[in-house]
Amino acid sequence: SQQADALRREMAMVIELLKSREVVERELRSPRLAAGGGAAGRKHTLYDHIDQEAVDALDVRVRECLVELHEIASADSAQCSEALARIGAIAVPAAEDISFTWEVVEATGRLVDESQGTVDEIAQDLQSMDRHCDQLRDTIRDLEAEGGMLSMDDYSVLLRDTGEIPGIVGELREAAAGVRQRADEIHVRRQQYAAFLAENKLRAAAVAQIAEASQRYVDAVAESQARYAELADAADGALEDMWGLVTWYRNFHSAYDGLIAEVHRRRQHHRELLGTVEDMRARLDTLHVEEVQRRAAFVDRDGPYLPSDLCPFIQDPPPRFAVEEAGDVARFASVQSQETHYSKLASMAGEASSPARPGAPGA
Repeated sequence: SQQADALRREMAMVIELLKSREVVERELRSPRLAAGGGAAGRKHTLYDHIDQEAVDALDVRVRECLVELHEIASADSAQCSEALARIGAIAVPAAEDISFTWEVVEATGRLVDESQGTVDEIAQDLQSMDRHCDQLRDTIRDLEAEGGMLSMDDYSVLLRDTGEIPGIVGELREAAAGVRQRADEIHVRRQQYAAFLAENKLRAAAVAQIAEASQRYVDAVAESQARYAELADAADGALEDMWGLVTWYRNFHSAYDGLIAEVHRRRQHHRELLGTVEDMRARLDTLHVEEVQRRAAFVDRDGPYLPSDLCPFIQDPPPRFAVEEAGDVARFASVQSQETHYSKLASMAGEASSPARPGAPGA
C-alpha cells in the first residue's frame, strides 16, 4: 500500500508536468484535437498524447489487488487470533526446580556401580566368615571327640581366628552403611527423576496440543495464503508497469525538448536548401532564356534558306530542366509554386518562344 501511494504521487506529479507543457507548434498538433476531438479552447499539451485509460486501468488493478489482499490479511489475522486464544487456554505446567541432566543420570549409574561393587565385597566377606565359622565348628567337634583337651597351639589358632571376626563384622557394617547411604541417594534421585518425567510428560502433552492447534491454523490459511501470494505478485507486476509508465512519461517530457530543437534544425536546413534550390532554378531559367534567344536568332537568320527535310529537329525548342521537391515540403515552409515559376519564365523569355512545361514533348 505504501509503494502504491508513493507511485500514485509520482504519477500525479509527472501527469501534471505533461499537462503544463503546451504544444505550440502547428505541425505537432495531436491528430485527435485536429479532428475536433479536444475541448474547444483547451490548450494542447503533452498530456493529450498519453493513454490515460491505460494508467487508470493499472491503478484500478492495483487497488483491487490491495483490497483483496487486505481482506485476506484481516481474515487470516482473525483466524490467527482464535488459534492464539486456543493455544493460550492450554494449561502448560510450570517448570519445577528439578534439574535432571544426563550428567545426573551418569552420576546415578556410577553410584549403582559402586554399590554393586560394595555388595560383591560384602558377599566375599560373608563367605570368608562362613569359612571361619566352619573351621571353628570343625575344631570344636574335634575337641569334643578328643575329650575336650585343648592344646596351646590349638588355642592360639582359635584365638587368632575368633579375633579376626569383630574386624570383619566392623568392615561389613561400614560397607552396609555405605550401601545404605548410596541406596538412599539413588532413591532420592529416582524420585526426582520420576517427578521430572511426570512433569515433562504433562508438558509434552501440552506441546502436542499447541502443535495441533497451530497445524489446524496453518491448514486453514494455506489456500488463502496461496491466493495472497498470487495477488501480491499481480500487484507487484502492476506497480512495476506503472513505474515503467512514470519513467516513460518523464523521458517523453525530456524528449519533447529534443523534438523542438530537431524541428528548428530541420527548418533552418530547409531554408538553406530552399535558397540553394532558388539559385539553381534562377540559373536554369537564365540558361534556358539565353538558349531560346540564340535559337530564335539562328532561325530568323538562316532558317529561311534551309530545307525543312535537311535537319527536321533544328526547329525544336531547347530542353527544359526543373528542380522538383520530394516529400512534404509545406510541413516546414511554403515554396514557390510551379505556376508562379513558369509565369516568371514566360515574362523573361518574352513572346519570342513558348517554353514547354514539365511532361510536355521536349521537356
